[in-house]
Amino acid sequence: MLGISLREAAAAFRLGQLTPTELCRKCLAFIRETSFLNAYITVTEDVALKQAAEADLRFDQGKPLGVLDGIPFAIKDNFSTKNIETTCASQMLKGYIPPYNATVVQRLLDQGAVLMGKTNLDEFAMGSGSTDSIFGPVKNPWSYSKQFREKRKACCPDSNESSDWVITGGSSGGSAASVSAGTCYVALGSDTGGSTRNPACHCGIVGLKPTYGLVSRHGLIPLVNSMDVPGILARCVDDAATVLGVIAGHDPQDATTIQDHILPFTLPDVIDLSKLCVGIPKVMPN
Repeated sequence: MLGISLREAAAAFRLGQLTPTELCRKCLAFIRETSFLNAYITVTEDVALKQAAEADLRFDQGKPLGVLDGIPFAIKDNFSTKNIETTCASQMLKGYIPPYNATVVQRLLDQGAVLMGKTNLDEFAMGSGSTDSIFGPVKNPWSYSKQFREKRKACCPDSNESSDWVITGGSSGGSAASVSAGTCYVALGSDTGGSTRNPACHCGIVGLKPTYGLVSRHGLIPLVNSMDVPGILARCVDDAATVLGVIAGHDPQDATTIQDHILPFTLPDVIDLSKLCVGIPKVMPN
């Protein structure tokens, strides 16, 4: 079920091959099985099951809200979530319960997406490894793959498998790990100077930093207000494009957002790569 794309999951819902609740329960099981990764600060199990049940009903009635209806997602814990603790992985904000949702969170919820929880990060997003959190570091799911362990054993025969792990990158490491481990389809991070793209690279998924002003920052607790952008972490480019189409656009709560009409971000069904030219930079000798 988790090897399919966001659009394929939505199609399975419509055809009755899968229900949002079944997918939600599978993701919750994966969250429990991979809890050692420390990807989540807060798991919103009751909220997720309630939202999934509501999505079930809409599909039963033939009234889904959109392509994200019933799709599990996670949110970096520096976005405000109404009635759900938001900590920024800091002792300073422990116990803080926002009275409103960040605009990007609300737009996902308005499309029927299912919130699995809030993800771990470097404290106040100040870091690039997701190791500086009061809740402990985030561990990379690839550290525990059979292929990675075999390669590590070959080059480092004295390594201790029970304690050796690699970083996720950061600061959105919890969001990257949650997607990479299959606990959700997509997660939101924030990006100042690489905090979405860096962990995406470390965890083998897609990371996108939208152009400044394309996506509202209302409800994002910023690291650098003039640079921060909500970012998208997904397992394929098409999933990232679909989510961008939902969260992008003008927001009266954020004066820096563009006011132009936003067209859907869709990829062509067939992409011809035969004439694609890829440039690889290298250091030239002196």
